[in-house]
Amino acid sequence: MDERYLRFPRWLEASGLPEKLNQEVDPQAWLFFRRLVEEDIAQNLFPDWVDYNSLNWMSSCGIHKELGDKIFETLGEKGLIEIRDLGESAEFYQYRIASPLPIPKSPEEMAEVLEQLNLPTRPELWRYWEETKGETKYQRILRLYEKTCGLKMSSRIIEDLVELAEQYPSHQLEKGFSAAREEGVTALGWIRKYLKRARKDERVQKDWGRPKGVELPEGYSIPGGEGTD
Repeated sequence: MDERYLRFPRWLEASGLPEKLNQEVDPQAWLFFRRLVEEDIAQNLFPDWVDYNSLNWMSSCGIHKELGDKIFETLGEKGLIEIRDLGESAEFYQYRIASPLPIPKSPEEMAEVLEQLNLPTRPELWRYWEETKGETKYQRILRLYEKTCGLKMSSRIIEDLVELAEQYPSHQLEKGFSAAREEGVTALGWIRKYLKRARKDERVQKDWGRPKGVELPEGYSIPGGEGTD
């Protein structure tokens, strides 16, 4: 993937949102909104509040303050961002990119377009696609990790946790971290292997019920059936 887009959620570019914003808000609206997204990514591991007044967006976007403030307010009115005023004697705003974002295309249309672009088609990989109110899957796995492994943290551990959150549903993650606590294990590598093994077991158990049978993974056999010792 092009290095310039490693951090920016490229699914937004294919969502129909750029055209919609430029047509319905202002010809500079997509450029402005993109800058808001870039700043959120720069400041937050997961979508969260950003200080609007601290952005140097006027020089980076080439948009004067009056137009920028107008676009900012309109984006809030259209539900693309949440805005809160923290000021007392002076205006001080924060914003948060809406999750889920209202986009013109359906999930099916998005999957088809992203497949053509050779980009991930799983919605859980798309920043701002899912609802983030309450505890997100990322916050949940961080809580599980801290409860099981302690407070030690590194960029590699964060990357591994994000990957696990995207690959496994909540019930499997809860089970994996719970098993680690029962065994007194604090290594994330052990938990990863447990989850991989549990997913394999779950898949096999499900496939046993298929009337036409299934080719079992190496090391498995159906009790009382063909391949049983």
